[in-house]
Amino acid sequence: MTNNLRWYIIFIVFCLIIVDYIDRGLITVILPVIKGEFHINSFEEGIIGDGFTFGYLIMNPIVGYFLDKYGPKKTFSRFAVFWGLVQAINVLAFSAFYFIVTRILLGITEAVGFPGVTKIVANWLRKDEKARGGTISDSGVNLGIVFGSLFMLGMFSIFPTELAWRLGFLISGFLAIVLGLVLGHLLFDLPEEHPKISKEELNYILSNRDNPSKGKRLPLGKWFKNKNYWGYMQGLGAQAGIFFGLFTWLPLYLYYARHFSLSFTLTYTALIWSFGFIGEIVGGFIVDKLVKLNPNLGFKVGFAVSSLAVTLGLAAAIFVSSPIEAVEILMATFFFLRWSGIQWAAPSYLVSPELAGQFGGHIGFWETLWGIIIPILFGATVEVTHAYFLGMEILVGIGLIYFIGTVVVTNYKLIEVERE
Repeated sequence: MTNNLRWYIIFIVFCLIIVDYIDRGLITVILPVIKGEFHINSFEEGIIGDGFTFGYLIMNPIVGYFLDKYGPKKTFSRFAVFWGLVQAINVLAFSAFYFIVTRILLGITEAVGFPGVTKIVANWLRKDEKARGGTISDSGVNLGIVFGSLFMLGMFSIFPTELAWRLGFLISGFLAIVLGLVLGHLLFDLPEEHPKISKEELNYILSNRDNPSKGKRLPLGKWFKNKNYWGYMQGLGAQAGIFFGLFTWLPLYLYYARHFSLSFTLTYTALIWSFGFIGEIVGGFIVDKLVKLNPNLGFKVGFAVSSLAVTLGLAAAIFVSSPIEAVEILMATFFFLRWSGIQWAAPSYLVSPELAGQFGGHIGFWETLWGIIIPILFGATVEVTHAYFLGMEILVGIGLIYFIGTVVVTNYKLIEVERE
């Protein structure tokens, strides 16, 4: 018996998100190696890099419906096992086309991640714990990026290059399979269904939680009629545009625009993302305290701090002349950017629990769409101007959209949707 079963579940989800981002980022680390081995041209390189997002974009709204209809126990755990298998079979890769197919399949299977976080947070945590639960789970993103780079650096230092990347795929895929099986064993759809939860913990959860139930799919038109839906989705989409823009271009910005060596570029990239991890945990605890007083105020303050700090931080990083000062500013910027992890707690206040999975799927769709467009736009500015200034300025402008959507337009109260 334990009074912390819900947090053990959140910890397993946190570990799965870490592996999720190791799996996503592994291909970008090894592309310079396999490019020559498989004679991959620039066009194929771009398709391999973007293939994940195509599968992810298509599957997000669908997997959200699966989570609501079949529950997170079956849906999340089985999809996690499937994505581990997809990742692991890259050990047998023999061509660019093979990587394109497996990257699309990985996007389809990993689409369960953040809608799954939304559903589990809605079902298992009290209202005054949701921001912490959401940010703890989401903070695995930061560690996944850091650990993925360090993991492959270690593999390349131990094994021959042609073996190291294959073993990297196999090991990370195996980890996803194991964690998926563990989650399937430990998680039940609702705490009241779990045979090993203590009465004390169950009563504590139920004393401050909405009562979820299995839901039916809600047609898109029902969502599209609501102002809060559009404010939240486009605000978070803008946030994701900044995130994926920096995920793609930050190392190149440090290397080419700030003239760091490769070793310092990797070191500072890991350090900047580490500050994002710390900020996300801190932000979750702070917003939880504010939400106890007033949910609408709590989420608005959290998103306002995140969006305005990112906007001002990126603007400052552009104009400082010292490379070290730019890194220090980016460390602070990422600290507040990753407060955005509260996005996985806010749906508990915006939609009823039986719609939480679908709503999380919508978040994933819009964030992925922005996450595809913004890095491409950033790259186009670099290609045209041969500099990074304009791309960074665009991210500053997108920071304002993040603020307007999540703070000005959205009110954190239940979206009233007419059910069929």
